Amino acid sequence: MTNLLGSLPSGRWVFPRRLQLKDYNDEHLRLILLQLIRHNLFAVEGGDDGPYPRIVAKRVGRGRKSSGFANVYDLVLAFGKIVDRQALRLKKGLADGPKSRAQTANKTDDNQIANSACSLLTRQDLIGPEPKDVRHYSTAWKEFEQMVGLDSVKGAIGELLTRAKVNYRREIVDKEPLQTSLNRVFIGPPGTGKTTVAKLYGQILADIGLLSTKEVVYKTPDDFLGQYMGESEAKTSQILDSTVGKVLIVDDAHMIYQGGKGNCASETDNYRLGCIDTIVTKIHNRPGEDRCVILLGYPDLMEEMFRNVNPGLRRRFPLEEAFRFQNYDDEHLNQILRLKMAKEEISATEHAMDVAAEVLRRSRDRPNFGNGGDVDNLLNQAKTRFRGRQETDKTIQTEKPKATQPDIYNGDISDSDSEENNTIVLEPQDFDPEWDRGVHATKKCQALFDGLIGFEPIINTFQGYHRMAANLRRRGRDPRDIVPFTFLFKGPPGTGKTHTARIVGQIFYDMGFLSTAEVIECSASHLIGQYMGQTAPKVIDMFERALGKVLFIDEAYRLAGGAGSLGGTQTYESEAVGELVDCMTKKRYLKKMVIVLAGYDKDMDSLIQVNAGLRGRFATEIVFPPMDATRMREYLYKLLNKEDIEVWDEAKPELGGEEAMLKLLGDLSRTPGWSNGRDIKTLAGVITGEVYKTAALEDLEDGDENVFRISTAQLNGFLEDMLRQRTQVGEAGRETDKIGSYE
Repeated sequence: MTNLLGSLPSGRWVFPRRLQLKDYNDEHLRLILLQLIRHNLFAVEGGDDGPYPRIVAKRVGRGRKSSGFANVYDLVLAFGKIVDRQALRLKKGLADGPKSRAQTANKTDDNQIANSACSLLTRQDLIGPEPKDVRHYSTAWKEFEQMVGLDSVKGAIGELLTRAKVNYRREIVDKEPLQTSLNRVFIGPPGTGKTTVAKLYGQILADIGLLSTKEVVYKTPDDFLGQYMGESEAKTSQILDSTVGKVLIVDDAHMIYQGGKGNCASETDNYRLGCIDTIVTKIHNRPGEDRCVILLGYPDLMEEMFRNVNPGLRRRFPLEEAFRFQNYDDEHLNQILRLKMAKEEISATEHAMDVAAEVLRRSRDRPNFGNGGDVDNLLNQAKTRFRGRQETDKTIQTEKPKATQPDIYNGDISDSDSEENNTIVLEPQDFDPEWDRGVHATKKCQALFDGLIGFEPIINTFQGYHRMAANLRRRGRDPRDIVPFTFLFKGPPGTGKTHTARIVGQIFYDMGFLSTAEVIECSASHLIGQYMGQTAPKVIDMFERALGKVLFIDEAYRLAGGAGSLGGTQTYESEAVGELVDCMTKKRYLKKMVIVLAGYDKDMDSLIQVNAGLRGRFATEIVFPPMDATRMREYLYKLLNKEDIEVWDEAKPELGGEEAMLKLLGDLSRTPGWSNGRDIKTLAGVITGEVYKTAALEDLEDGDENVFRISTAQLNGFLEDMLRQRTQVGEAGRETDKIGSYE
């Protein structure tokens, strides 16, 4: 026999009969449930053939779609919950007062009355109470309702409540419930309240009756990731199993995926993929599932993760139903600030609140704006400045003679007195030490151009923008819609384009349009990539750096370098221009930064022709004319005076000395490569060096600030030397051109 069995080709001949057991269907589960009920001496409201046992069986039967469905074992667990609900109901009934058996009997049929010795399982015991409108009594809802904004989230919770009621009634009439997932994705910028709302959302679900507990568990991606193969799956599975009936919040969920932009899922390490696959395996979107998992993250990163990982994740956490949190607008930020101040019993003058609103408005233009986090930072800084101001005031009061102390009986109470009374009243300078910068902006604008000759038209232009903004604000209008934020600076070299761009940062900061006076300076080479696909990211990165600041692109005409490419092939330069135009129209950058393109007149005109969108987006031109001889002389004198050098003649200058100087300056301006103010500054440096080098030691020790003097004739000598050098260079260049032409 052994040899015979050993010779058989397979074990199927040893066990020829195979018994395949299938999952119980809903009717089988209903009958088994009724047996459990009778065995435990219970009766059912509505009878055995009523709707409630059938509803329980269907709810348990929906678990067949998951790999861990346990048939009777799951039914026993559901029966245990039924008994628990009955116990809570009876306990509550005893607390409320005894009821007569007649009252109970009136709710049952004849069969239940005959079995009065059995304990009755009511509809509420079997399938739970009908969801109530928790908005009338839920503490979590009332707290959530007080939060600023979030109208779409509040509307979604209201819709969820309505659907829970509808599903409850559909089950009673033997209809399939509408698909409802408690699992959610919360996406939005930092500081918009995602974590706070997630906790309240879970408590509201419990109040509705969709979860068995009110416990909220907070986790981060590090809690799911293991250090060796298989540990991530085990940790993820343990977390999910331990949070059944609870709310599981996974903050910064996008960090589970680190494939990087443009990378496929296979490039993500296996530990992280194991976490995601386990989440997909463990979580389902079945109606009545006693689980709520909330994934929090930033919009772009979350959408990238959902695109590149297990497709099942998107089915379980549909992005179409995600709660999307937006950046707070000015009104909401002010409301949040007032709520936080009221909570800490802090007050402020109305003027101070206006200043705070302006600070927050400017902060919104910065990259990585923190929304509610920035409000917290502003309030903390204001309190710190308030305390510092109080300490200063106390010191002053201590140093004052007694007669000058405030008379508290006449109501002359200082801020320090209010602090001793535990009251904080914030002033404008607490929110912004330079809160009155706008009042002095016009005069400050004039002062910023000190030392520049012939800039009156440009000064008038920017002072006009300041007056325009002030008048529009008085009429309650936003000046951003009128004041230009993009400029073309056109002019020869050395005419002050770069210097003016740096001044523009301070001007627009003083007007309240920028969050800082910083200027990000770059050239075309900083925007152009070295290989295909590198240019656009470089442009975007530069825009990100310049948010809330001035982006100054010098020698911008170099972006027109690829305009003449053959066959219409896109060059790196044209790609940079296209990305530049595209970024300027995006909401993230529009009117949130000042952009200045600078270059020579004709070259800038050529650049504008490269892309039709450039002309419309850079409609404001500021022309920097070359310096004439008179302006050059005035600028030279001013530079020398700053170095304590005076142009002075003991007698009247030689005949034509002044005219000779102007002629020499005019001749210099016509030499190749003349750079106007830049070359005048170079000339002033040479003259200063020679004067200090030839001065006697006793002159250097003299305290007279105008001890060094130079005559007109000497000055003309320096001009002649400079002209001679530049003329020789020019002739050498022309000679080289001749030689090249002969060849």
